[in-house]
Amino acid sequence: MHILLWSLVIFFGRIMDVTLGTIRINFIVRRRKFIAAAIGFFEVTIFVAVIARVIQDLNNNIYGIFAYGAGFAAGTLIGITISDKLSRDLISTNIISKNKADEIEECLRKEGFGATCYKGFGREGDVKIINVVCRQTHFSRLNKIISGIDPETFVASHTLENLRGGFMYGLKKK
Repeated sequence: MHILLWSLVIFFGRIMDVTLGTIRINFIVRRRKFIAAAIGFFEVTIFVAVIARVIQDLNNNIYGIFAYGAGFAAGTLIGITISDKLSRDLISTNIISKNKADEIEECLRKEGFGATCYKGFGREGDVKIINVVCRQTHFSRLNKIISGIDPETFVASHTLENLRGGFMYGLKKK
């Protein structure tokens, strides 16, 4: 019973510290250094406590090692899920379709996405470029709409910082 209890403590402790680490990285990327530092303090404190227990019981509790690994895997999944929910990253997506740009543009507008269109010149001649700004969390929906119309479409996205004005899907006007 004692071994099972400590294995569970190791498992859940590892979930907590890896989840915090994943969230901390999200805050580092967003340049929220004080929040990242505070999260890092708790992350490392939990990590040291957990790893000390694993090393202490190394000879007697093989289940602690498995709990450590399983906790890492579960913490990674949970951390990414929470980071995605916390993420407010805006992305700019450029969409280039050889034959169905007008259809994609019309569908995106119907689905509530703002779209700015302009002409470009590609290797094979003139192209229409559709630009959509939205939250990162809406990218999979955007991509699904585009792929449903033209699976051969070229789609490129990047995160945005320091912007103002315009219309962005999923953001309320103030």
